[in-house]
Amino acid sequence: MLSNVNMINQYTIFSNNIRYYRRKKGLTQEMLAEKAELSISYIKQIESCKEYKNVTLTSILKLSKALDIPVNELFYEKKEN
Repeated sequence: MLSNVNMINQYTIFSNNIRYYRRKKGLTQEMLAEKAELSISYIKQIESCKEYKNVTLTSILKLSKALDIPVNELFYEKKEN
C-alpha cells in the first residue's frame, strides 16, 4: 500500500513526465488539452502538481494516447526532468 508521501512522490513524477513529454513533442498546454480532449485548466492543474487525487484512469489514458507514449512511461522517473 502506498503511503501519502509515496503517493505524492509518484504524482510528482507523473506530473513532471506530462510536462516533459508535452515539451518533447513541441506541444503547448492548450494543444495537449485539445489533443487529449481535456480542459486546459486540468492540464495546468496536473503540471503544477495540485490536487493529485483528482486524476482519473480515463485522463491518464487520454494523456498517454495524446502524447503517443505507453502509460507506464508516465510513471517512471526520468533524469531529464
